[in-house]
Amino acid sequence: MDIEKERALLRHIKEYAVPDNRIAWSELGVTFGLFAVSFGLMLYGLAHGLWWTFALLPIAGVMITRLFTIQHDCGHGSYFSSQKVNNAVGCALGVLTLTPYYYWKKNHSVHHAFSGNLDKRGVGDVDTFTVEEYRAASPFKKMWYRIYRAPLFLIFVAPLLLFGVKHRLPLDCEFHSVKMWKNVMLTNAAILLGIAGLVHVFGWQGFFFVYLPMVWLGSALGIVMFYIQHQYEDAYWRKKDTWSYFDAGLLGSSYFEFSRPVSWLVGNINLHHIHHLNGHVPLYRLRECFAQISVLQDVPKRTLRDIPACFRLALWDGVRKKMVGFGQAAA
Repeated sequence: MDIEKERALLRHIKEYAVPDNRIAWSELGVTFGLFAVSFGLMLYGLAHGLWWTFALLPIAGVMITRLFTIQHDCGHGSYFSSQKVNNAVGCALGVLTLTPYYYWKKNHSVHHAFSGNLDKRGVGDVDTFTVEEYRAASPFKKMWYRIYRAPLFLIFVAPLLLFGVKHRLPLDCEFHSVKMWKNVMLTNAAILLGIAGLVHVFGWQGFFFVYLPMVWLGSALGIVMFYIQHQYEDAYWRKKDTWSYFDAGLLGSSYFEFSRPVSWLVGNINLHHIHHLNGHVPLYRLRECFAQISVLQDVPKRTLRDIPACFRLALWDGVRKKMVGFGQAAA
């Protein structure tokens, strides 16, 4: 696509980067309401039959993930028209999603600025080695990378490490500030107070049978969604001298076609190519934007069936210009 067409497309998408506070509050209210009801009924199940607790776990977990997507939009300044409201709601949701708002916001902005740039990896993204880097790595580094990219690790262990440890004390952050650390500590304090209150009223059963499974499932779903958005065979990775922000957005961010209910549950973030072309389009306008701009529909479409294949990929092959599995690194 030539530069004029790229600019025209970006201008067209920008028309949808206008928040609607009525829809925003409605979406937040419905999402939080479903979360609160399912969470409350899970606690009810502790004394009236644990089947209530386990039956409602998927709903509570999905709503946690959806609240994170709303927090994500607040971080982009796209959810509400007021930045003060975006920041206030984002900080509050950070307690439920175990994600300190300002720390995540800064790292995620770097991810958007350099997504697909091989020379700017390592902040706000999934660690990705090239085939050459993997071949040259030490045995220990290869072993750790294999563990890190293993589906069981990503789904069962990574959520605990990321949301339970790294977000609580982000010492690896490159963008330290008093504001960020204040937000991290206040978020931690609010989480601890919430857990203490839960244990005081419902005992440790409330923590181990309700809270812990719920936040684990929500965190795991969030990691899976983030992973598939840039980890697929024909993903986009380039050295900085040939890297293009536009191509990284349109070609290097996935378009997963889910059913309308599933798309709503994940906050339409499955239309990820639009989000990377313009992060200011609110989640509740992504589907509208997609439907009205035909160029956005003319990209590779993936479905739920394509998700397992994403987890079999681990390395970027710069020669073949595609993601490959570990087995092909020896080829």
